[in-house]
Amino acid sequence: MTRADCLALDADDPLAGLREGVLLPAGMLRLDADQLGPLTREARARLASFMHVEWGVAFSDGRGLVEAATGKLAPLLGAPPEALGFAATAADGLEALAAAAAATGHKRILAAPGAFPDALPRLVAKGLAIRETGAPEALLGNDALLLVGPVDPATGALRDIAAYARQAQEAGALAAFDLSEIVGALPAALEHSGVGAALGRGCGFLCGGPGAPAWVHATGAFAPALAVLPAPSAIALAALDGALDMFAGVDVAALGWKARTLAGLFLAAFGETDPLPPTSRGAHVVLACAEAEILCRALAVDGVHAHLAAPDRITFAFSPLTLSHVDAWDAGTAVNAVKARL
Repeated sequence: MTRADCLALDADDPLAGLREGVLLPAGMLRLDADQLGPLTREARARLASFMHVEWGVAFSDGRGLVEAATGKLAPLLGAPPEALGFAATAADGLEALAAAAAATGHKRILAAPGAFPDALPRLVAKGLAIRETGAPEALLGNDALLLVGPVDPATGALRDIAAYARQAQEAGALAAFDLSEIVGALPAALEHSGVGAALGRGCGFLCGGPGAPAWVHATGAFAPALAVLPAPSAIALAALDGALDMFAGVDVAALGWKARTLAGLFLAAFGETDPLPPTSRGAHVVLACAEAEILCRALAVDGVHAHLAAPDRITFAFSPLTLSHVDAWDAGTAVNAVKARL
């Protein structure tokens, strides 16, 4: 591949027009869009509409926002809208799911590395015992609640959530999945995968912005969780509702194809052979580096923003909405140039 090849891919990209809806400063490459996510024109317009019309004129408290937003989110998740709800935070959502599981006798919590990193402390504070292990599926039983994220934080490899869901079911356990790192970039297909419970942040790839509510998917034994979710701010939900408009009519499979292609182009420009098979590559590339913090700061000076995931690890996230193919190539070239200077 060459940079000219990337330009040719951009010319034929069916998702290219979506970038016009994203508000980013010129000369900036956000490869940390799985964290906060950029502001979109749709989110900005929806916030203005809610404040000036629904709240300002009609005194609306935003009750219709949940139905509107779940309808827009459902195609991205591959789940029915009636199985979805919103919580003020991901920790609130996980607590509700864990309580629903505990009510059916599933009180022993097993967590894969990297699962629900921002929400697990809430369960620990509640006095629940959580065992984090690299192979939680080996410890499953009919009293267990399995918590898994779709991306291995050390390698960026995708985990097979359908396989985890199946293993939990066969053992009489329950399983809940943190899908913050894929929804909006890769297909989730929750109903097809047999997933009974999942949640994710409304920021990141979904571009809901600061304070965005968490979405919650709950069926079967987890269904009671939807009735006890702490309601999010109407203003925050309005912003997410607007951001989701950008995904209207988008082919979710095309999002996944482009995200994986961007990651591969970044590695090619960086001069690395992809260590993962194509089916295990997601929207992230993890770079292990002893001087990760220094490299991350230097890249930011050059306009390339990545996520310092650990003192020795940088994560690059490839949003198919906000990045072009040539952006991914230029980012890989920039990493090479900065590393050569350090």
